Parts: sequence; structure tokens; C-alpha cells
Amino acid sequence: MATLQVVIVDPDGTVRHTDIGNDLGAFQAVVGGYIEGVISNVATMYVNEEGLLRALPFNYVASMFASNLLGHRGIQLFGTALILGPPDDEGNDTDVRPAVVEYFQKEN
Repeated sequence: MATLQVVIVDPDGTVRHTDIGNDLGAFQAVVGGYIEGVISNVATMYVNEEGLLRALPFNYVASMFASNLLGHRGIQLFGTALILGPPDDEGNDTDVRPAVVEYFQKEN
């Protein structure tokens, strides 16, 4: 099975750099349900599509990353966030960029 390098950001601010399977089931397991994408040329972030409806905890760290670095001003994200690289030319998910990993290492 193919894997991807990702960053996982939990609502409590915990950040992990790890490998996960490159498939929908693995992504859904991280966020705890259906995924919704926040996509830019810097990164792709997946969160639980029903995060607000399910009253998942507000994810301040992921929201600030999406707002400040992905260009989604004022976005509020709930639950665990899964961060990968931007889509490749064919629309496939890619490994998280080293600069994004470094960003989170500096923040913690």
C-alpha cells in the first residue's frame, strides 16, 4: 500500500508528522468521518465535513494555518486536521511539503 507523509493537527494543538495510507479510508480514520478539503497551492488540508454539526472541538492551530498560509481568511475548522501537499498535475494527493513541516515545528 502506498503511503503519504502528512502532518496531523489535533484540536488541543498537538502536531504529529507521520506516514499514513494514501487512501480515503485512512484519511477518514484520521478526521473521524467524511472529509472536506481546504486546498491551495501550498497544501491540502482535510477536516471532518460534519465537524461543526457534530460539535467537534475548534481547531485553532489548523484554522490559523488555513487562514494565514492557505489564503482562506477567517475560516474556522473543527476536529482533527490532516495536512498533505498540494495536488499534483493529475489531482492526486502528495506528501506534505518540508516547509509546512518546518512551520509546525517552529510553532511548537
